[in-house]
Amino acid sequence: MSTRPIYMDHNASTPMDPSVIDVMERSMRMHYANPSSTVHSAGVNAFNAVESARTIIAKAIGARTTEILFCSGSTEANNLALIGTLPLLKSKGKNHIITTSIEHPSVLEPLNYLQSSHSVRVTYLPVDETGRINPSDIEEAITENTGLISVMSANNETGIYQPLEEVGQICTNRNVLFHSDYSQATAFRPLDVIKLGLHLVSISGHKMYGPKGIGVLYRRLRKPHVKLSAILHGGGQELGLRSGTLNTPAIIAFGEAFKLVSKHQAKDNMQLLALRAKLLEKLTSIPGLRVNGDISFSLPNTLSISVQGIEPLALTRILRDKLIFSASSACSTEKVETSYVLQAMFGDTHRARTGFRLGFGRGTSETDIDNTAKVLADGIAKLRSGQIG
Repeated sequence: MSTRPIYMDHNASTPMDPSVIDVMERSMRMHYANPSSTVHSAGVNAFNAVESARTIIAKAIGARTTEILFCSGSTEANNLALIGTLPLLKSKGKNHIITTSIEHPSVLEPLNYLQSSHSVRVTYLPVDETGRINPSDIEEAITENTGLISVMSANNETGIYQPLEEVGQICTNRNVLFHSDYSQATAFRPLDVIKLGLHLVSISGHKMYGPKGIGVLYRRLRKPHVKLSAILHGGGQELGLRSGTLNTPAIIAFGEAFKLVSKHQAKDNMQLLALRAKLLEKLTSIPGLRVNGDISFSLPNTLSISVQGIEPLALTRILRDKLIFSASSACSTEKVETSYVLQAMFGDTHRARTGFRLGFGRGTSETDIDNTAKVLADGIAKLRSGQIG
C-alpha cells in the first residue's frame, strides 16, 4: 500500500488537472499585464485571453458571454447573487426569499444578514430522509411578496441532487427569480441555464479540477433581466459589479477546466459510478454502516456514511496518515460539529452525529478504492476494540 494518504475529499476541493496547471503556468508567464489596461498590447493580450475563457464558460452552460461575471469563487458569487438582488426585489415590493435548510453556509449566512439587517423574510424548507426537497413545498411557500428562490444543485455533504428542473418551472410560472449554487455539481452534471429556468448561478473552479480563488456568477440578461447592485466598490471591473483586478491566470485555467469537464464528463461519471459501486460492495461487511441519502439521486463520486458507535472525528484522527476524508463540511468552521445537513435529514440522532463523507474523483484508481475500504474497516475495528494508536 502507498505511504501517501488516499485522497477521498474531492467534495471539499478537487486536485487541479495537470493540463489546467500547465495552462495556468503559461498564463503566469505570458499574461502578466492588467487586462483592464487596454491602452497597450500586453494589456490587450491579457484582456483577449480573459474574454476567450469567458466565452468557453458561457458556451458550456448555455449563457451569453456578457452574462458571465468573474469573482473569487462561489462564496462571493452567492453573496453577490443574494445581496446584490436586494435593491431590485425591494423596488418591486418583494421582501420574501425561499431556500432550503441544507444550503451551503455561503448562502445561509447572507440570508441571515438580509433577515437581521434588511427586514427580509426567509423561509427555510426541509428535506426528507432522502436528502431532497419536495417541489410542492416550494410552490406552497410562494406568496405575492416572494422575489427569489435559492436551491443548491447538489449538496456538498451528501452529494444529493435537488430537483432543479421542477423548481425552475415553478419559478417561471410564478414569476420568481431562481438562483442555484451549482458548485458541487459542475464537474458531474451538464448545466443548461435556460433549460433549468435559472436566473443566477454560482460556480467555483476548485470543485471541478480548476484553481482555487476563482469562480463565476451567471447573471441572466435575457428576459427577465436580472439587475444586480455591486457589493464591492472600486475600479468598476466586470460591468461595475465586481471591482478588482482580474486574476488572469486563474481565469484562463478555469476556462481550461471547463473545456476538460465538457469533454470528459460522461466518461468520468461512468468510471466514478463503477468505483462507488465497488466501494459500497466492500463496505457492506462493516457492521452498523448506513448510507445517508438516496444515492440514485447523488453525485457519482460521493458517499455519506454513518457507522453505529463510531465517532467520525476519532476515525479521521487514527486514519490521518492513511486516508483523507471529511467528518463534516469543510466549508463552515475549523471545529467539527454535527452536520446540520444530516440533522435536517434525520433530526438530532445518532445517525446524524456519526456521519462522514467520502468523495473521490478523476484520479482515483480501483486500488485506491480497495485500500480505502480496507483502511476504513481496520480503523473502525480498532475504535470498536479500543485499540487506538
